[in-house]
Amino acid sequence: MNEKLLDVNDTSVEKLVKRINEIVGEKFSVLDEENDIEKWNTVPKLLLISDESKNRVLSFVEFIDSMFVSLEEKAMYVISLCGLLEFANISLEDYDDGSLFTMADYYQNSSIEEIKNTLPIVGNKELLLAVRKKTLDLDVRKKLLQAIFNRFITDHKNITNQKDISNFIENVIKELEEKDYYDLIK
Repeated sequence: MNEKLLDVNDTSVEKLVKRINEIVGEKFSVLDEENDIEKWNTVPKLLLISDESKNRVLSFVEFIDSMFVSLEEKAMYVISLCGLLEFANISLEDYDDGSLFTMADYYQNSSIEEIKNTLPIVGNKELLLAVRKKTLDLDVRKKLLQAIFNRFITDHKNITNQKDISNFIENVIKELEEKDYYDLIK
């Protein structure tokens, strides 16, 4: 059975926060490490975001509720998203559900420092879309994003300005369009 975080006829951010806390309370082991606990502690802050952002979160929850994954995994995607909101200050309105899901999945067990350090590359919406177009496999998406970031660090660690970062991302997107993903994960 595909258990859902929220009942389709009764959705609110308040109920989402309560549901996430119930899931974690019933199975605290879903929080694998200290960073997951820090992200979980940010879930109540969903109550303080704008109504537009609350609607965006509820749209994301509807998206993940349609997936055939465990309830605990769905909760972790929301917890991961809350970590991105709090520690990386992402704008929900800048991303579609698929890109939010890709980032929430990628950053699920990441440290706060990893989020802050990698998001300027991994969180680029055009790059996320290019990776999503390349493969549906979540593990391959994560490997691709990690390989892209590793390449950035290795080849371009001295890049600090936004123009150079944008050029790097543009070149990677072209490569994604031209090559098979396994050529890019080396």
